[in-house]
Amino acid sequence: MWRSSLFGIAMFVAGGATAILATPLWRAGVTAAFQEEYATLTYRCDYAMRDHLIAKQRLDQDPSAANVEGLRAMEVGLISCQDYDLMRKRLIQWGLSENDLSEMALVAVEQRAENLADVVRIHEIRY
Repeated sequence: MWRSSLFGIAMFVAGGATAILATPLWRAGVTAAFQEEYATLTYRCDYAMRDHLIAKQRLDQDPSAANVEGLRAMEVGLISCQDYDLMRKRLIQWGLSENDLSEMALVAVEQRAENLADVVRIHEIRY
């Protein structure tokens, strides 16, 4: 009886240790498996939001029918952000944290940037 209790406790501790050690490996695997797709969706959404902002600024500066149509066209482009958001939610369900997703986004930006000026331009907030 004593041995079976000791064995049960040892198995419980071993299972807990395995879970603790396996979590970072799991997250690294999920990150590696989805990095490229996440990078593409991040890139598309970022550019859709940038194009939408530019169209809004154009409309503010020059309220015309052409600029209203331009803004509407850019709003359709924001659909790509829905795909990005769905991917984020899926990755969170698979165990990634907000920090993991932020790191994946930074990797995506760095993959697409050819130099430091590109990185700055991508991160720049324009008013």
